[in-house]
Amino acid sequence: MLIAIAYFLSLRVKQPSVGWLGLVAAIVIIAIFYPFVILGQSGDIAWMSGAVGVISNALIAAVVAGLLRLQRRFF
Repeated sequence: MLIAIAYFLSLRVKQPSVGWLGLVAAIVIIAIFYPFVILGQSGDIAWMSGAVGVISNALIAAVVAGLLRLQRRFF
């Protein structure tokens, strides 16, 4: 959900490079924030959770982008 919000906010920026930079920053911050702060993990398990989170968040952002592209094309 947060990744979709970050994606839509990145579309509203006037300069495309700044929008993508903000989206990448949001992906990393959300992925790292969750295991360390919310779950209270530390050490290698937190870093592994963060790495998996970055990958999964990037995949979610790609799916959202793909679905929006399909919507624009067909509707």
